[in-house]
Amino acid sequence: MNGLCFQISNWILIVEENKLYRQGREVTVEPRLVNLLSFIAQSPNEVFGREELIEHIWDGAIVSDQVVTQSIFELRKILKDGRVDCERFIATVPKRGYRLVADTIELTCDDARILIIESKNVDAIDDKKSIGIDIELDCEQAITVFPAGPLTRAVTHISKHAAAEEAKSNTKLTFLQRYKLQLFDGFLLSVLICIITLCTYVQTKPEITRSLDTQVIEFKYFASQNSDVTSEYLADGISQKLMNDVLTLSDYRVQLKKTDFTTGILPGKLVSVRIDKQQGQSYLDINYRNNASNRVIFSKQYLISGDEMYESLHKASSELMAALRINPTPKQLDYVMQDLPKDQDLLTKLIIANHYTNQVDPKSFKQGIDLFEDILAVNPNNGLVLAERYIAYNVLSSLLLSDEFVNEIKRSSADLLENDAYIGNKTLAAREYEALALQALLQGDELKANNLITLAGENRRSSIYYIIVGKLAELSGNLDSAGDAYTQAFYIDTSIETYQLSSNLAFHSNLETIAICMYRAMNPSSIKLI
Repeated sequence: MNGLCFQISNWILIVEENKLYRQGREVTVEPRLVNLLSFIAQSPNEVFGREELIEHIWDGAIVSDQVVTQSIFELRKILKDGRVDCERFIATVPKRGYRLVADTIELTCDDARILIIESKNVDAIDDKKSIGIDIELDCEQAITVFPAGPLTRAVTHISKHAAAEEAKSNTKLTFLQRYKLQLFDGFLLSVLICIITLCTYVQTKPEITRSLDTQVIEFKYFASQNSDVTSEYLADGISQKLMNDVLTLSDYRVQLKKTDFTTGILPGKLVSVRIDKQQGQSYLDINYRNNASNRVIFSKQYLISGDEMYESLHKASSELMAALRINPTPKQLDYVMQDLPKDQDLLTKLIIANHYTNQVDPKSFKQGIDLFEDILAVNPNNGLVLAERYIAYNVLSSLLLSDEFVNEIKRSSADLLENDAYIGNKTLAAREYEALALQALLQGDELKANNLITLAGENRRSSIYYIIVGKLAELSGNLDSAGDAYTQAFYIDTSIETYQLSSNLAFHSNLETIAICMYRAMNPSSIKLI
């Protein structure tokens, strides 16, 4: 295949160099992927099955279908080049194979190099345009003594007015007439000098509307175009799981992507989660972008079909921590997986339940609680799920300001305490400590609640953690600390739900006086959505 060159959309492929070029960018691609891309580029829009690709690219060697799938995925990612919205390059034809759908032209090597040079020259010309404009302005200013503004044009015209009048009337102006004209010229010049002086010494202060905080990580999920609604819910639940892992294993602060901020502090890092489906298999796609350098630092795909989800989540968490320069011990990595069901079906239900209980709609929230109940019907002693169910019932009751779930709260409280007594002195997950602290708070045992929430904070500080801390601070009379805690909760999860919980969980709090900035951040009409 040496000597072949192709233009694929806005990419130029030179096979013998193993390189792709686009608008001044040069990407080195491993030979296996170059051979694959050049092979399908020779027959664009033609469908190639896996067996045919293995025969031509791998010379008929014994390789699995997963090798072909992974190679296609890597090619797509290279051609996409970090762009969110761009055209498709390689399409999957269900049950048949793959085809190149981007506009493709075969080139000679000379033509390819000319196109590469032209794209670089276009970039260079664009960079020099602003410099050329500045040079032209400098030349104009060198020729013109004063700027060609209305004021200086008036001075110039009035200065010549005397000569014009004399030419029209063939008579000379009197001394008084000439003196008046010169006096007016002097007045205009004085005004011009004053304006220039003021502009020199009085300058407008710059207004900074955005600033990056490199210690803040924003987590968001995307709905893939070729995935169903369940995959979207999985992506949301997994993004929450990874966010909690970062909270547990590092000093980073985190935010859930729910609100677009136009001013203020912006997150320095972004972790995005997507679920993709390819050939009947589901894959978890995780990307980590450093917003300060605008570079993708980490991008990897994990198989989560079959019985692979638990191990893939464990591996994804470990590798994401490494990309973020967090160095947890194996024991710490095991801790963030503690009490997660290893059964694929139960784990899927737990992750989707976390999506539902992160919604404002009460019906969706109740669906999440129903999934917790389904898991406990199979695994009744799972401390993490018991804690999630107990907190969820209390949250829903606080959001609706209703006594509808009193019996469910009592039942889930009894199950939580019974399980806690059964496991003894075992180290619990942070969520379990939060649930037990909330239970002690509702029972009026402030000392026990403070001890339990302190244990939760040693491992992780979530929005629920800060809300419970705020409630305990209010009971002790420290309203400043309570306002700080509620504001921290709102910072992590900027949503109506967090506002409502800060106001109503356990007892009513007047946020208008306790957390004034948080109160002002909300639209009063939106507070009553639930």
